[in-house]
Amino acid sequence: MTRREATLLLSALSAGAQEEPRQKMPPYSARSLSGVSYSKDSTHGKIVLIQHWATWCGYCRKDEPSVESVINDHAKQGLIVLAVNAGEPKAKVLEYLKEHKRSAQIVMAPDTDLRRFFDGAGLPAYILVDRDGMVAHMQAGAGGLPAFHEMMRIVKLRK
Repeated sequence: MTRREATLLLSALSAGAQEEPRQKMPPYSARSLSGVSYSKDSTHGKIVLIQHWATWCGYCRKDEPSVESVINDHAKQGLIVLAVNAGEPKAKVLEYLKEHKRSAQIVMAPDTDLRRFFDGAGLPAYILVDRDGMVAHMQAGAGGLPAFHEMMRIVKLRK
């Protein structure tokens, strides 16, 4: 990813949402805590919701049930949720996950380059990538279930 691509994504995320035309999602790689590897190429044809979160973030916690609902409703339609932690120690995240079960693929900061898209953005923040590898939507901050339903509508996923 070029510096220009990163700057464009960050500025769009900082603005809160993105309008058409869609831009290409730059290449990325991520490995989840379960050991599954993801990349722009491996997720082509799928919808990818990338969440930037932290265990201490109250708004992230508030969004968790909504994220779980969206996963339950749309995983069979090709939705993948990559929850990229904001750089906390792995032991802290694992301890948190014992009490807060998540269906999202949890990705630690050292195991991905996705975090660079969120530099300077608050928590939580989201990037939605469509089946063609284009950034369909970006959201800074929590939005709850209505915001997630709107994101799924944008990429034509229905309950």
